[in-house]
Order: sequence, then structure tokens, then C-alpha cells
Amino acid sequence: MIVLCACSDSVKAKMDAGAMDAGDPFDQGKELKVAVNGPTFVRLDPLSIVTPADPKTSMEWDLQFNGWDVFTNSGVSGGGQCQSFGPLDLSAFFETTAPEVPFLYQDITGGAFYRWYAYEGAPNHTLWSRNHTYGIVDGTRMFKLQVVGYYGMQMGAPVTAIYSIRYAEVTSTGVMPTQTLTDIDGTAGGPTGTDATQSECVDLGTGMKVKLNVAESKASMAWHICFRRDKISVNGELGGPRNIGALDFDAEKTPTETVEMVKAEPQMSRDMRFDAVNASTFQGKMFRGDRVISAYTDLWIDRTKNPITPRSAAFLSYAADGKRPFVIGFPKFEGASAQGPGTVVMRVKGVK
Repeated sequence: MIVLCACSDSVKAKMDAGAMDAGDPFDQGKELKVAVNGPTFVRLDPLSIVTPADPKTSMEWDLQFNGWDVFTNSGVSGGGQCQSFGPLDLSAFFETTAPEVPFLYQDITGGAFYRWYAYEGAPNHTLWSRNHTYGIVDGTRMFKLQVVGYYGMQMGAPVTAIYSIRYAEVTSTGVMPTQTLTDIDGTAGGPTGTDATQSECVDLGTGMKVKLNVAESKASMAWHICFRRDKISVNGELGGPRNIGALDFDAEKTPTETVEMVKAEPQMSRDMRFDAVNASTFQGKMFRGDRVISAYTDLWIDRTKNPITPRSAAFLSYAADGKRPFVIGFPKFEGASAQGPGTVVMRVKGVK
């Protein structure tokens, strides 16, 4: 779920204003050390570790740490109304009011493609592909892919959720010719469809399309990615049994990427980013299937470091009541390993 909000100032302007304050941003707010050993729940006010009787219904917790994942009490993770956004500049800690952000996230089920589009509001209400380049791994096989379009024609009329993609297999010795696949039917029966309505899924190795409903796709080995209205699923983890992993190679751009920026990007730039991806781009990256994801997912840590470190950034999160905003950051991990961060040192500051 994406919760839109009206913004009067740009994020950058707010951050630049805060940057004029001197000092260490992590001197602001309160510190809490969170030893992560299985699901560990944190309440932001009063700042503490809690043990909710039923996390799915409890309003006692706001953030959950589990390995390298951070979940919020919202959406598929809990019954609360947490809303979050990040990463932001650390200067957000010098603010006394919540920083302006373009939108707020609640937890959903998804994967690498869960932010594949930028939404243009009224009057057009259009989804624009960000044209990010995605990596998809199936055992020893690797593919790169861009979502080219979301609109097509059926029976002479324009229709949403008719996808176009381009992709190529990547090998250790080079890149195979680029393939284009159009008219992928992700309509799933339109707005009146149900989980029992079929939509098209694609096997990138063969280029074949297969129509499956939600239950069928979760049991099928016949596809790599599946298209259902505005959602693109990956056949791995919660998405399906094939153990496919995917990654957005351009994910760093998403938090500050506006719909105007997406629309203005020249085709040459999109082509260059796609063409630049080769086998070395895949090395050292983590590829995952569909799972529960939040505004923190893969953005609160720096996997380029060994051991993994926290990202030098701030996040905006609201408490489970959806009303109280907090700026949150992570100065360091203590005892991080391949399995998780060990003890997370977090800093939390309440703002208006």
C-alpha cells in the first residue's frame, strides 16, 4: 500500500535547511540497542523493546527487526497504521517537524519490482515505467530486464496492464541478443477480477507466456515473472516454488526519483543503462523472490561493505497509531555477521 501526501516543499530543500545546523546528527533523540535474534519488536514511544502477544493485531509495537529485514506495524505485517519513507539525509535529525516526503509506504508483499513505476496523478492518472534495469537469477542463468510499457491495445481500444518488456540473457562470456515481448496480459479481469482470475506469466528462458491465477502461480514452475494489474511478481520465496531471485540495479534512484524525472529521461540514457549491465554487475549482489517488504527493505543497510554496515541515512516513520512521526537512524551494528546485524544501535527522535 502506498499512502500519498501533499508536499509543499522538496525533500532536498528541507534537508539543505537542516544541514546548516552543526554537530553530530546522532547526538539528537534517544538511543536504543536492539539485539536481533529472531523477530524483535520495538516501540518508538516510549522507546523500548516489547513482546507483543499477537504481532498481527497488537498496537504495542512499531518496528520489527528480523535478520536483515525491518518491518513496520502496517499492511501485511500488522494491524497498525505505520507509514514510512527513506532514505533521507541525516540532517533530518536536526529538524523539529517531520520532513516533507513525496509519499509514505506501508508493508506489502512484493519483491524487486514493487516500485517499478512512478505515478502521475490527476488529471492523467498514469503509471510511467521507471525503466530501471533488473537482474533475475535462475540457478546459474542470469537475465537483465526493463519494463518498457504498461499500456496496450485490445480490440482496438487502449487498455491498462498490457505490458511490454525487453530482456537479455547474461552469461560469463557476454550478453545474448536483446528480446522484446509485447502484449503481456496483466489485466487479470480488470477492476472486477479476483484472485481466481488468470493473468500472464513469462518464462524468460523460452519467451513463453502462460496464464495463471494467484493460487496456480504460487504452485507453478513454468514462469520467472508474473504480471497482475500494477504488480509484477517473482517466482521465489512467497511468490512461487522456482527459487527465482531478482534485484533492481537502479534501486538507489527510487527515493528521490520524481515522475517528471522519469518522463524526461531520454531513450538513449535508458538504453545505456540497460546495455551496461553484464555478468560483473551481478557479482556480490543479493537476489530475492517475493517477500514482505517495507520502506526500509534493502535501503537501510550498505551491502557493499564487509561486514554489512548501516546506511548513513535517516528514515521517517509514524507510530502504529499513524499520527506520531519519528526520525530514525542507525549509527552502527555490533557483532554483524552474514546472518544478520547482531545488535542494531538505533537513534530515534520524535518530531511534530
